[in-house]
Amino acid sequence: MKELTEQFVDEGLFGGILKRLKYYLDYDAIARDLSMDYAETEIAGQRLIYRCA
Repeated sequence: MKELTEQFVDEGLFGGILKRLKYYLDYDAIARDLSMDYAETEIAGQRLIYRCA
């Protein structure tokens, strides 16, 4: 889930975060929050993340 968090931040889904401030984000905490709406599974060796809500 942490990779999804990093992707969301990089793509700007949390708004415009200055590059120098990204180092201060708690990616683990954001990933924990995202895990409430998203789930991970593996099918045929491929990891998939999907939204449950």
